[in-house]
Amino acid sequence: MNRMSSTERPAQQSARWPARALPWRGRATRSPLPVIVTVLAILGGCAIVLPLVGMGTRVSWGQLPQLLATPSAQAALWLSIRTCLVSTVICVVLGVPLAALLSRSWPGVRLARVLAVLPMTMPPVVAGIALLSTLGNRGILGAQLRQWGIPIAFSTTAVVIAQVFVSMPYLVVTLEAALRSRDQRVETTARSLGAGPWRVLAQITLPLAAPALARGTALALGRSLGEFGATIAFAGSKEGVTRTMPLAIYLEREKDTATSLALAAVLIGLSFLIVAATTVDWSRLVGLLPGGLLGRVGRALPPSPERSSDGGPGSGSSSASSPSTAPPRGTGCGQDLQVAFELKARDVVVDLEVGAGRTVALIGPNGSGKSTVCSVAAGLLDAESGRVVLGGRVLDGPGEFVRAGRRRVALLSQDPGVFTHMSVLGNVVFALRCQGVRRGEAVARARAELAAVGAEHLASRSGGALSGGQAARVALARALATGPRLLVLDEPMSALDVTARQEMRRLVSRRCAEEGLTLLLVTHDVLDLTALAEEVVVLDRGRVVEQGPTARVLAAPRSDFVARLTGTSVLMGVIDGKAGAPGLRLPSGRVIHGRPQDGSTEAETADRGEILSPGAPGVALVPPDAVALYREAPEGSPRNVLTGRVTGLERSGALVSVRLELEEGQRLSAAVTAGAVAELSIAEGRQVCCVIKAVQVRVVARRA
Repeated sequence: MNRMSSTERPAQQSARWPARALPWRGRATRSPLPVIVTVLAILGGCAIVLPLVGMGTRVSWGQLPQLLATPSAQAALWLSIRTCLVSTVICVVLGVPLAALLSRSWPGVRLARVLAVLPMTMPPVVAGIALLSTLGNRGILGAQLRQWGIPIAFSTTAVVIAQVFVSMPYLVVTLEAALRSRDQRVETTARSLGAGPWRVLAQITLPLAAPALARGTALALGRSLGEFGATIAFAGSKEGVTRTMPLAIYLEREKDTATSLALAAVLIGLSFLIVAATTVDWSRLVGLLPGGLLGRVGRALPPSPERSSDGGPGSGSSSASSPSTAPPRGTGCGQDLQVAFELKARDVVVDLEVGAGRTVALIGPNGSGKSTVCSVAAGLLDAESGRVVLGGRVLDGPGEFVRAGRRRVALLSQDPGVFTHMSVLGNVVFALRCQGVRRGEAVARARAELAAVGAEHLASRSGGALSGGQAARVALARALATGPRLLVLDEPMSALDVTARQEMRRLVSRRCAEEGLTLLLVTHDVLDLTALAEEVVVLDRGRVVEQGPTARVLAAPRSDFVARLTGTSVLMGVIDGKAGAPGLRLPSGRVIHGRPQDGSTEAETADRGEILSPGAPGVALVPPDAVALYREAPEGSPRNVLTGRVTGLERSGALVSVRLELEEGQRLSAAVTAGAVAELSIAEGRQVCCVIKAVQVRVVARRA
């Protein structure tokens, strides 16, 4: 007999079972608890399990069928099952809306949460007295109901009400905690796709909170099954009418101990099954069935052989854009955008326009207001003291507001927002259904949109099983499926790797060109600007500080942010000189000379804000290749000579980027060859002489 080697056995085992199903864990992944904690945990488990084991030793297991077949046991058993099922349904119908309401923020919500939990903390008998005082024959409501011929107390209805009163808080507390801590970004994504409140709740919020809902429902059902005190105080103990299993166990324990133990065993068994059902991964079991749920929601199209599984560079963009698979949409559907608002809470004041079919990039430091502009355009924030107009249609203004999802504006943010509980095809179908498209047509159009972005082979895959690049493609297909006139990209490529960013950039460029979309782009990547943007708007501290054609802004930046984005050093000081011989006086008194301004007219220069007023704040923009480094000041009379200390070196392609700190405390960058670094013995902390070419220095006025 051939014996399997130790290396073959794990390989065959991993072929039969997924890696996550393997029970063995390596030593490096173990995280043991302190010994005292483990001992206390075992004692705690014994405190729970031992009483159950002790009771099990007293149960007459062989006579269990005969004991449960008695009329009294049968009546109690079936009454408990009926009332528990009814009360659980009522708990779900009333408790889910209550939990959703309590998960929101509104005046008095803290008090409301306390009241919702109160029945869990009060003694059951007190709960029964409270119900009797309200719905009893002489209660404040019960007396009137009795006059109408609707007696409540001491009836089966009273049993159900008692169970609802004591068990619904378990569902509400469990679900409310999950809803309050949920990630609301997926709901925002759903609203931006056009989903109304009911669709968001039913298809997004509750499905994502399904584990908490299931556990809360199980706890409510188990609590109803074991309810005793409130029932006996409010409903009494009438066999076949109000005597549930807990009451029957209590009454039988003295005259018929065997029957009471048998009923107790059944009660514990039912409770165990109810709670155990909430620990099962039902979605995984359903997925293992032939034609599982994900397969029914979206069956994938046959993958093209040239497409890679991750939608990477081998995804075959040519086939994705073929006429047979491209969604039926005309060109030139973009519309001009006007956004003007003042959001005092965020200190953002913006007024910008984007021409129809054009691409404008918003750039600026973090917190400058870029995402705020995107949210206002998409309808996720109000345009206070302003208006949003798209193609002549007022979307937001005095007396007018078109909610998100109804603006023909598609928003993609840093988080793709792919719904993890749906298939990829289901994600795109959801967007189309939000727009009122019939299901059959929505499925066909969704497949076409996925094919157009090269993701049709992912149609049946779960939304939670996608890579970053795949999720970005699916999110783009879902957004474009809504037929937008304006596409807003709020850094959707920031978390992607270089290859995925390149493919996504190419895909966005192609789709916008094909459909003539107006594009508002937020990015921190120069490649995004050069590949996609025709114009650039620079925001800083909630204000527009620079704007113009992309090539001009990048070639001659006037703001600190763009200068640093392009690798240009920014030296601050005051203007010293005029347009013909501009200079910048540094705080140390040294003057940096720059190149003369171009031959523009004074009016054109003023329009660009480039008039140099001596003594006014200004900056000198120094590209890294304009800086030469020496051990000592060179001979001759170079105009711009500064002394700096090396603070860091970094490889930048074939060159080395040297970071320096000047005597004035300002920073400068120089690009030199690796040979120069070795020849000059450049290292961190070394003092060097920096010679700056005046013809490459641009001196501009600095805005306040």
